[in-house]
Amino acid sequence: MFEDLLGKAGLSLDRLRSLTEVDEAQSITQAAKGDLSRQALISRQLRELEEYFGVELTERQGRRLQLSPAGRRLAGLAREHLRDLADFAREQAGASKTFRLGAGASVLEWLAIPAARGIRNALGNATLQFTTRRSRELVEAIQEGQLDFAIVREDALPVSALKLTLQRLRFYLCIPRPLLTDLGALPLRDLAKLKGLPMAANAGGGQLDTTFRKAMESVLGEFSPDYECDSLLQVKQLIETGACAGVLPCIGLAGLDAATVHWQEFKPMKDYGRPLVLHWNERHMRRRQVSESTIREVGKTLEIPADANTVKIPHHAYGNLF
Repeated sequence: MFEDLLGKAGLSLDRLRSLTEVDEAQSITQAAKGDLSRQALISRQLRELEEYFGVELTERQGRRLQLSPAGRRLAGLAREHLRDLADFAREQAGASKTFRLGAGASVLEWLAIPAARGIRNALGNATLQFTTRRSRELVEAIQEGQLDFAIVREDALPVSALKLTLQRLRFYLCIPRPLLTDLGALPLRDLAKLKGLPMAANAGGGQLDTTFRKAMESVLGEFSPDYECDSLLQVKQLIETGACAGVLPCIGLAGLDAATVHWQEFKPMKDYGRPLVLHWNERHMRRRQVSESTIREVGKTLEIPADANTVKIPHHAYGNLF
């Protein structure tokens, strides 16, 4: 049945594993992690696979050597089969499977990590691996089988993509109480009073950052943040130290002390709220024998409990998965 495939030398699980590592690292150098002997081995293994399949698996992009379209396709096929074999071996040994979940840094910190125990239980006491990536990269990783689950904005997905709505983000203006002295009564209704108040913002140039800056400009006319951060995690830390004010999503309010920080809904971004969704690949889940009910349970664990020190966050509405 597989005579044509197995009747010649050059194909091995180790070579296929190296191919998947290059695909995930996006270069041979990164896959080798600075080990020159490992880098030479991977290069040789890729050449052997090219000879076996009779197709170029790599191409040069500038000074970097990366996988060609054929190489990426083969890497996806190899990843699926290697994972299937790993799952089979674990099942026979009575061991739990390993699942990978990806999200942006702040979503991972504020939503996925607090729910980690529930996610693990829903997946049969599986080993969980967490990774941070941008929304576009997360969607691609799900399509290619690099991740099992991703938490992304709904508008980052095609309309037909499988998803479960988790939380519609609302945004809150957070001001350290020592900075409130000259702002008058609370909640603050005249946001123009924020002029002169030290503020933090993301510096990534993403959709959220652009929307926030435009919202501040609509309030103040001109806006230049005093602190520019790589992530909302840093914005929150600055607020907690009392250094400045900033805007956080509702999932970032947990743990803030109402005695030291005042927060109120940031009305200029009231209509911006984007639903966060759990995204997965149906074919991939089917291969890994993850049922619809299990996916529902994973989604339920990502429901955010109302913290006594934060605003009350409503329960999520769950729609049909399929």
